[in-house]
Amino acid sequence: MSYLSKEMAIEAIASMAEFHRQLKSIYEQNQMDFLEDTGRRNILMSRPQEKFFATALSTRFPEAIADGRSGQPDILIPELDKELECKITSPHRSGGWSLQTDYGTLKRKGTIDYLYMLCDKEFEYFAVFHFENLTCRDFHSPSTGSRGKSPIIMGNAIDRCNILVGGIENRNILFLESILEKLNNPSLNPGKEKEKLLTRQEYWSAAPLSYSFKLESINGEHAPA
Repeated sequence: MSYLSKEMAIEAIASMAEFHRQLKSIYEQNQMDFLEDTGRRNILMSRPQEKFFATALSTRFPEAIADGRSGQPDILIPELDKELECKITSPHRSGGWSLQTDYGTLKRKGTIDYLYMLCDKEFEYFAVFHFENLTCRDFHSPSTGSRGKSPIIMGNAIDRCNILVGGIENRNILFLESILEKLNNPSLNPGKEKEKLLTRQEYWSAAPLSYSFKLESINGEHAPA
C-alpha cells in the first residue's frame, strides 16, 4: 500500500498544470514556444513536481518537504524515514518511454523510492507510478554515452509499483489474448493462417516481458489512442 494516494497525485498534477499554463503564457508573451522541446520543458517542471507532490504529501505527513537544494533528496518524509526521487518524462519521437535513474546515486544509496510522472506534450494527460525500494538490480547497467543514466527493468520492478494515475499493461498478455481469440475463431483457415498464429503465440509466450503505459487526464479521461 503506497504512502501516496491517487487524491494526492491528482492534487499535485492540478497545481503543476496551472504552473505549466503560466510558464506557457510567459513564453508566448516573449514569442517563444514552450512546447517545442519537451525535454527542456520537463526540466523546468521537475522542481514544481517535487514542490507540489511534497505539499500533497504534507496533508498526511506534515513534515514532508522538498528542499530543492543540490545534494538534498527530491522529497524527504521524516515520519517514514523515506526519501522519494522524482522523475518527469514524455514520450520519445518513436513513442517509447524512458523511466531512468542515475545509476551512481542508486548504487551509493542502495535502495530508493521513485515517483515517475509521465506526461504528453500538451501536459493534458498523465500517468503517475510510485515504485518502492528499487535497487540496481531493477535497472539496466548504464550504456556508453548515457552519462550514467540507466533505464528501469519493468519486469523486475513491477511488483513494487503503485499505480496512482493512468495504467500499465503487459503487452505479452494482450498479444497472447488476441492470438487466442483468433485461434478460437471457427472461420480460421487451418492452414498457413493458423500456423502463423501458433508461431506468434510461441514467440510471445517466451518473449521478455514488455509493457505499455496508459495516460489519463485529472478528470479520468483516457488519452487518445
